[in-house]
Amino acid sequence: MSSTPDITGILENTKELDRLRKEQEEVLVEVNKIHKKLRSSPEVVEKPGDTSLSQLKNLFIQAKELSESEVTVSNIRLAQLDSLLPSGQQRGKLEVAEGNGLKRKRMKAGSDVTRVPPSIRNQMKAYASLKGEQVAARITADDAEQDEWLVVKVIHFDRETKEVEVLDEESGDDEEGGGQRTYKLPMSCVLQFPKRNDPSTTQEFLPGKHVLAVYPGTTALYKATVVSTPRKRKSDEYLLEFDDDEEDGALPQRTVPFHKVVALPEGHRQSSPCDKERAFKEKMRPILMKGHERPLTFLRYNRDGDMLFSCAKDHTPTLWYADNGERHGTFRGHNGAVWCCDVSRDSLRLITGSADQSAKLWDVKTGQQLFSFKFGSPARSVDFALGDKLAVITTDPFMERTSAIHVKRIAEDPEDQVSESVLVLESPNGRKRINRAVWGPLNQTIVSGGEDAVLRIWDAETGKLLKESDSEVGHKNTITSLTKSADDSHFITGSLDKTAKACLWDMRTLTLLKTYVSGVPVNAVSMSPLLDHVVLGGGQDASAVTTTDHRAGKFEAKFYDKILQEEIGGVKGHFGPINALAFNPDGKSFSSGGEDGYVRLHHFDSDYFNIRI
Repeated sequence: MSSTPDITGILENTKELDRLRKEQEEVLVEVNKIHKKLRSSPEVVEKPGDTSLSQLKNLFIQAKELSESEVTVSNIRLAQLDSLLPSGQQRGKLEVAEGNGLKRKRMKAGSDVTRVPPSIRNQMKAYASLKGEQVAARITADDAEQDEWLVVKVIHFDRETKEVEVLDEESGDDEEGGGQRTYKLPMSCVLQFPKRNDPSTTQEFLPGKHVLAVYPGTTALYKATVVSTPRKRKSDEYLLEFDDDEEDGALPQRTVPFHKVVALPEGHRQSSPCDKERAFKEKMRPILMKGHERPLTFLRYNRDGDMLFSCAKDHTPTLWYADNGERHGTFRGHNGAVWCCDVSRDSLRLITGSADQSAKLWDVKTGQQLFSFKFGSPARSVDFALGDKLAVITTDPFMERTSAIHVKRIAEDPEDQVSESVLVLESPNGRKRINRAVWGPLNQTIVSGGEDAVLRIWDAETGKLLKESDSEVGHKNTITSLTKSADDSHFITGSLDKTAKACLWDMRTLTLLKTYVSGVPVNAVSMSPLLDHVVLGGGQDASAVTTTDHRAGKFEAKFYDKILQEEIGGVKGHFGPINALAFNPDGKSFSSGGEDGYVRLHHFDSDYFNIRI
C-alpha cells in the first residue's frame, strides 16, 4: 500500500516529461522556420523593424530552459524508481556498474585501442579527403604574438597523430632554405574553404560579421568585416573591409570570392607585434595620400620640407603639402612612367626623368613645362647639382644605345635653355642600366650605381672614372637606390641581392662603412637628417608577388640604427612592395610610396626621438 503514492508520482512525472518534450518539438519547429527564412532571404535582418534575430534568441533561451527542466524531472523520476527497488538490487546494480568501470579501466591500461567518438571520426574522415585541396592554415605556434594564416595545399593526413601535412607553395626567398615549405599541423589549425562550384551549400556571413579572408592578390588571410554578401551583390564575391588596411580612419572596400572566405577562428590574434615594434609604430601618425593610379617610383622633399613631390608609372608627377598630405597639383606632359625627380634649392623648378625618353624642367608654382631634354632612350635618374646650374641625367640602354650619364647645363632663363650635354659618360658595362647617379661633394664628382652592382665615382669635369667598388664587398646584385647624407659625406645604397641588404659608403673613397641586412630585396633607402637612423623599404618584385607583407613580401619600412646596424622598428601599411622612401629635411616625418599606388606620410611623435636600443 505504501508504494502507491510513489507510483502515482512516477506517472505524473512521466506525463510532465511528455509535455516538456512536446514543447521542445514545438520550439524546434519555430526555430527551423526562422532558419529557413534567413537562408532564403538573409537581407531581411537589415530591414528596419525586423525581429527575426531576437525571436531566434528567445526561442533558444526557451529551448534551454525546457531542456534543463527535462533533466530535473528525469532525475526526480530516477530517484522515485530507485526508492521502489529492493536494497539488494540497488547494491547489485552499483556493484555491476563499478565492476564494468573496473573492466573498462583494465582494458584501457592493457590495450592501445581507444574509442573515437563519432564526431571526431567523421572529422578525421573529412580531413583525409582534403588531400590535394587548398585550405587555410595557421602556421604560427599557439603562443605566438600574432596568428599567421596562409593558403596551403594538403598533402597528407596522419590518422594516428591527427596531424595535417600541408605545403606552402608560395614560400619566398626569405624563408630558410628558400623554395616551398611543408608544415605538420593539428586539425584545429586547418580550415576548409567552401566549395567553389557549389555556393548554395556555403555558409553565408551577414553584413557586420567578422571573417577571415584571403587578401586580394596574396596567399595570406586577414581579419575582415563583411560589408555586402554575394547574394545581395548578385555575384560570387563578398565586399569586405580588412582590418589595418588603412590607418587614417577610412577602410577601402575590397571584393573577395566567397570560396576564399571562412569563419573567423575564436581568439584570432592579429597585428600584435612585439613591444618594441608596437611602441615604434605608435610613434607614427600616418596620412594616406591617393593621387596616383599606378605604382609609385620616387619621392622627393624640397629643401624647406614643406612640399613633397611624388613620381609614379601613371605619367603624372604630383605635388603635395608635406604637413597634411593635401594634393597641391600635378605636372602633365610626360607620356610614360616617370622614374625620378629633383627640385631646385629655391623650390622654383622641378626636373623629371621618364620612360618616354625625355627629362623635363617644370615651373613648380604654375606646373608649366619649361623645357624638355630629348634622348633616344628612357631617362632613369635626375639630380640637380649644388647651386642648380647643372643637372645629371642617366639614360637606359635601348636598341643600339648603351646606358650613359649626361650632364646638362641649366639656364637661369628658360628661353636660353639648350639641349646639348656638357659631358656624356659611357658606362663600362653599357648594356647594364644605371639606376641612380648623384653629385658628389662640391659638384666635383658624380657617383653612380646600377644593374651591374658596381658603384663608380667619376670626375665631373673630365669624365674620367676615378674609383670602382670592390666586387668582394658590397652588393652582389642590382643596386636599386642611392641616397646621400645631408652633408654629402656618405651615402646609402639598396640592392636586390640575396643578402637583401643596404650599405653605407664613404662618398670620397667608396669605403664600405656599414651593412644593414633586411631579409627582403631593398627597393628604396633613406637617412634621417637628425638621428642616426636609416630606413629601408622593398619586398618581392611586383611581377612575382603572390604573397603579402608578413611573408616573402614583408612590405614594411624598416628602421635601423645607423651605427649599431640593428633594427629598431618597422612601419607596416603598404599592401605591395615599397618603391620609394624619403625623410623630411627637418627629420620629423618621412614618407613611403608603394606598388599599391599610395603615398603614406608619417609624422613622428616626440617620443620617437628618445628611442634607445
